[in-house]
This record gives sequence, C-alpha cells and structure tokens, in this order.
Amino acid sequence: MSMSAPATKGVLFATIPTAGGHPDLLTGIITSSGLPPERIVIIRTKPNVDLPSGCIVVDDFDPPNIQRWWKRGIDESVARGATAVAVLNDDLGIEPDTLEKLHDQLLATGATVATPSRPGLERGLHKRRLIPYEPVIWGCLWMVDATTDLRPDSRYVWWYGDNDLDIRARRDYAGIVSCEVDYEHHFPGVGTAQSSELVHQSDVDAETFHRDYSRLLTLSRWYRRIFRR
Repeated sequence: MSMSAPATKGVLFATIPTAGGHPDLLTGIITSSGLPPERIVIIRTKPNVDLPSGCIVVDDFDPPNIQRWWKRGIDESVARGATAVAVLNDDLGIEPDTLEKLHDQLLATGATVATPSRPGLERGLHKRRLIPYEPVIWGCLWMVDATTDLRPDSRYVWWYGDNDLDIRARRDYAGIVSCEVDYEHHFPGVGTAQSSELVHQSDVDAETFHRDYSRLLTLSRWYRRIFRR
C-alpha cells in the first residue's frame, strides 16, 4: 500500500514598502519575521535609502501608490517561488511567531487572505456574508495565498485598497481568516496626515470606493438602520 506524501507548508515570503522613515522598526520586522532575508522583498520608494543587507530590493520611485507597491512585492515574491506572501507596513513591531501563525491559519482554513483579528469581530473564516459591511483586513498586516490571482487594485492609490481586497476576497475567493497574533502598529495614519497630497488622494480613493460598492454600502446602511447595528 502506498503512503500519501505529507502536506507541504508552501513557501512564505514577505514584502514591505519603505521610504526609509522607520529603519529600526524595519530591521526589527526582518529579524522577527522568521524568514531568511532572501525571502523578504523590500519595495524602496525613495532613492538613497539604506536598507538591511541580504533582502531583495525593488526600486519604485514613481508617484506614491501603495497598491502598486504591494502588487510589485507580491509579484516579485511569486516570481521567486512564493506560494504565500505577507504584506507589512514598515512601522510595525511583530513577534517571531506572528507570520507563522497567519500562515498556519491560511493553510488550515483554505482562506485566500489571513489577517490579525479586529476587536469586536469574531475570529475565524469570513466568507461571502458582507451585509452589513464591516472590514476584516488590517491594511498594515495581511497575508495572501499567492497561488490565487487576487491582487491589489492600483486604482486605489493610497486608501481603501485594503477594503476593496477585503470585499473581493470574501465575495469572489475563499474568504479571509482572522486570528489572534501579536503585533503593534506604531504610527497608524501619521504619514498620511502629514501630507496634504495624500489626504486629498485618500478623499479621491473614498469616492472610488463608494462608487464601486455603492449598492453594498447602501444596503449596509439600511440594515443598520433597521436592526440598529
């Protein structure tokens, strides 16, 4: 009688866009990731930024577009053999098991995306039920099954791209698994608030999101009004 081969964990990569604003935190992420440097893709978004040695560096000095940076990092990882890719901000603190736990849940549930759980939302697999709409993904830290074709949409230049991914992952793919992992986001929204251009772009992205998902958002408002949720 032949024995079946053991299940493989696949190949996990990570990608991190950076303009060099948080070098100590970036180094800490790389050290704590549990990944060898050759499986970490850094998207360098400004020239003359010194980066930790050993990582894969992709330069992208075009106008800011975080969805494009995410997609470039995922695609570069896939080209090098990744089956799953963690997407991280450069201003995070993570623990040595943070990415491993997300990866384990991604594989165990068959979800398309894994992300840390949100306060007040049930942990586990979130799939298809979207009304009333509440986002599950944390844009600062999420992981995608890179064997699927789910990718960020660069029409969302700076904001709401994670919401768009959230909806598509739950509606069109195998869903999002949320789980308890240790991490800290040190400077949420600070870079955006300090740039009038990015604040304006966030408003434009909001208009795109509300146009793309007007029916979903209208039904969600109706649901909350009826059920006071």
